[in-house]
Amino acid sequence: MQQKAESLADVQGLGAPEPSEKPVVVVGNGPVGMRVAQELLERLPDTPVVIYGDEPHEPYNRVRLSSLLAGELDRETLAQPLKRSAGARIEERLGYRIETIRKDAKCVVDNTGRVQPYSKLVLATGSSAFVPGIPGIELDGVFTFRNLEDANRLLARRVRSHHTVVLGGGLLGLEAARGMQWGNTRVTVIQLADRLLSQQLDETGSARLRAEVEALGIEVLIGEGVAEVLGEERIRGVRLRSGRELACDTLVLATGIRPNIELAREAGLAFGRGIKVDDAMRTSAPDVYAVGECAEHRGKVYGLVGPGLEQAAVAAANIAATEGHYAGSVAVSRLKVVGTQVFSMGPMGADEDPRYGTAHVYRDDAQGIYRKILVHEHRLVGAIGIGDWAETVRLQTMIEGGRRIWPWQVMRFRRIGRIGPEDEGQGVADWPAQAVVCQCTGATRGAVGKAIMFGACSVADVSKATGASTVCGSCKPLVEELLGSQAAPEPVAMHRTLLGAALVSLLGALVVVFAPKLPYADSVQHPWHWDILWREGLFKQISGFTVLGLFVLGLLLSPRKRIKKLSALGSFGAWRLAHIVLGLLVIMGLAAHTGFRLGDGLNFLLMAGFSATLVLGALSTGVIALEHRIDGALSRRRLRRQSVLWHILLFWPVPVLLGWHVFKSYWY
Repeated sequence: MQQKAESLADVQGLGAPEPSEKPVVVVGNGPVGMRVAQELLERLPDTPVVIYGDEPHEPYNRVRLSSLLAGELDRETLAQPLKRSAGARIEERLGYRIETIRKDAKCVVDNTGRVQPYSKLVLATGSSAFVPGIPGIELDGVFTFRNLEDANRLLARRVRSHHTVVLGGGLLGLEAARGMQWGNTRVTVIQLADRLLSQQLDETGSARLRAEVEALGIEVLIGEGVAEVLGEERIRGVRLRSGRELACDTLVLATGIRPNIELAREAGLAFGRGIKVDDAMRTSAPDVYAVGECAEHRGKVYGLVGPGLEQAAVAAANIAATEGHYAGSVAVSRLKVVGTQVFSMGPMGADEDPRYGTAHVYRDDAQGIYRKILVHEHRLVGAIGIGDWAETVRLQTMIEGGRRIWPWQVMRFRRIGRIGPEDEGQGVADWPAQAVVCQCTGATRGAVGKAIMFGACSVADVSKATGASTVCGSCKPLVEELLGSQAAPEPVAMHRTLLGAALVSLLGALVVVFAPKLPYADSVQHPWHWDILWREGLFKQISGFTVLGLFVLGLLLSPRKRIKKLSALGSFGAWRLAHIVLGLLVIMGLAAHTGFRLGDGLNFLLMAGFSATLVLGALSTGVIALEHRIDGALSRRRLRRQSVLWHILLFWPVPVLLGWHVFKSYWY
């Protein structure tokens, strides 16, 4: 792993270079390239830096493109601007592509012919989507999913797609499938390997994940491949290797990546699968470095953000004349796949070999939990987890440090699924400062704690300062735990709209209870006899069954969080708003049905039950909308839980009374 000094103050006397008018040039403004630039700003604040990005967009979080496609965030949320101090000598050239490296002259040439000299050059050119040589792959309707332009094209396409086929069952393929489900589009995932996430999971873990994916309504074909894309100008289907034809109008390629090494190859740099680098991230050319998905270190190319960020820090340290070494990374995947937490580390999945060690498994089918650890010579060397697992950071520390795992820990894991005892403190605040909180960005517990100490009081503040929780979001609970009582809770989605709807609903419910009865028409001379709404049988049936239908529809919205097939249909915030809007419509229907007459006996109880349910529903919605203003996390949770609980409890008598009301009306 890398060894780097924390600041220039730590390395005085080690020969830090004098500021130079020749800038450090960084080619690539993805997460890794921007990390290099950020490190250079901190280590060499007086050195000019020029960053090239061949896309005409400001730097963005490429890892969260799947969340953009799924509608879980907007374009602005993706932005990852450079944090620069006043007077920083940095220039970002967006939409410019480097065409040539002249290593002898120490300069680069962009697509406009502009020549840019450099003192040091960092190649962070990343990778491109691999497009297999399948007949018909060039047809209209075939998409890759790698950058913002791809995501925008798919966002436009998913509105018109009836059946989307995703080729590839890795992380990107599954996230693309989840995003393309918008609007009830039929989605099929085709995976040539023998299981989903074959690089991260074993057969059992993958089978459990497959069940989660299929529960969302996504069809999965395992051990299949596409032999031909059918169509003339536009795609109309695919022919599988088995000979089966599958009609579709969209094909998304998620078939892997290829390092972008063309620029380095043409410049004569040593390369294999990637640009070859040493432990200092230096290439075969003087003063040229390579980091991220384009770099090959000790024969290995990493396709994950975490190792790239480590490499970026090492490259920046060596550019600043601070000795830094990269010794490789242990493959770690801590991600949320189609809503399910997945953890994988070490030689698991396709790399698993019985010779690596002895496997121990814990599973709880009722909770949807599957965990597996791999032990070699009394040391933990690998782990897999499906479902929430609070010990993942501890496992990562044990694996990376080669720490011993004791027999009683193995026995405890087989019994309860934990390495440590249940009552053992696992608070994030107790972790060592170097423990990684955000695997995607490499943000440590120490970095997050420092941000909090300097005034960060919300997850958004911490994310802005450290990058934590800006990728997959799985570390957000850890950041919230570190914030503790200092946390400034974030409002729920559409909280202002929810609050307005709650107030209107509350007023409407109170009007139903306390408003005076609407009078009957006292003369036949009135042009419209409004009282027929609650006097004439036909109109009473129309309003009554309207109320019943709205009530049933409102109930169908309630289990949205618990029925995974429904989770593909819009965001939870939108469903919650629809639920309370239906409550408002029920109030209007009740007014038309009763004329604000509460009735007697069971009819009165029914109206009282309706009204109480609506009032408590409005109050619980108001609590949810305003909970970010309530002091104390415990108080917020308790008030929210109690208001929702009373709303549910007061609802239960209503179906029985409503059934009796309908039966009585028709029987008598």
